[in-house]
Amino acid sequence: MSVNFDSTFGFDPAVQDSSMAARGLYATMVTWCDHQIYTRPDSFDGTFDLKRVRSVGGTVRLVRELVENGLFEEAGEGVYRVVTRRGLAVFGSFKNQKKPLTPEEAAELHEKKVVAGHAGGKASGESRRAKAEANRKQNEADAKQTASTSTKQTGSTTVPNQTKTMPSSSPDPSRPGSKQTASVAEAEARALADPFATAWNAYPRHTGSRREAEKAWAAAVAGHDGTSAVTEAQLIGAVIAYAKTVDDPRYAPNMSRWLRQGAYMDTMPSQPKPYRHALPDGTVIDDRWITGHIRDHVPVGTFTDAMRADFWASVKTGIDPEQKAKEIINECQRKASR
Repeated sequence: MSVNFDSTFGFDPAVQDSSMAARGLYATMVTWCDHQIYTRPDSFDGTFDLKRVRSVGGTVRLVRELVENGLFEEAGEGVYRVVTRRGLAVFGSFKNQKKPLTPEEAAELHEKKVVAGHAGGKASGESRRAKAEANRKQNEADAKQTASTSTKQTGSTTVPNQTKTMPSSSPDPSRPGSKQTASVAEAEARALADPFATAWNAYPRHTGSRREAEKAWAAAVAGHDGTSAVTEAQLIGAVIAYAKTVDDPRYAPNMSRWLRQGAYMDTMPSQPKPYRHALPDGTVIDDRWITGHIRDHVPVGTFTDAMRADFWASVKTGIDPEQKAKEIINECQRKASR
């Protein structure tokens, strides 16, 4: 079996309009399709899905680029095939196979399978995409629940000791949802106490260097290579949503590569929930309150997401917000003076 890339490959307009990373993915998928045609000519329909793309290190962004430039074409929702032609790349000669398939024959076989309802796992692909879409809507809740579970299993994070600052009057346990609200807020605080550890535990594959993954995590939060900065809470949500789309962890890339390639943008929560809590006296605690009572009184950069989550959990469990704000201000000032 062989694949022939024409000597004029680099001069093709579609190739010239594509980045080097996209060209590499195109060449990889051409050779992958060639191997499938050779090894299973009767069953391979010439297509592949995003799961297969990710298994070889590709991303949705590169697939879109190749589709726009005419090197990939969509064969269905989330299903693609490579474009081959003279001057670009063509499948070569094949030995020891039952029925050699040309690209045209592969396309014809694919169409027949679509009509018959067996288009190479299309139904399961749609199911996974529907599941991923539902997961994106629940990212924040999932992040809190997973963080709570992973903390119990690994002990990698610590719940802040709040017994010394608890007021004598406790919140009314009979109020509907009060216990559940507190537990969710506490889970959020634990998740953000060590955001990377939470994400690492949730990621489906733990091969590769954890140190490199942590560096890639920091770069993603700060923003890199034209990718906008994101919050740690958003990134945790993206990891959890992605993990739910992975059927076999063996096909997931190392976490460091997944982060550096910006694949987290595919499952990124659209927008974090705004912070808002009403006290019994009618006072509304929200981000505006936090800015006026905490952020405006501490050095820039000392008030972290973990502190914000801890403040949220404390207020939800009945601690006086003014008292908690003073504690955080003192902590930020101590941190800045070190």
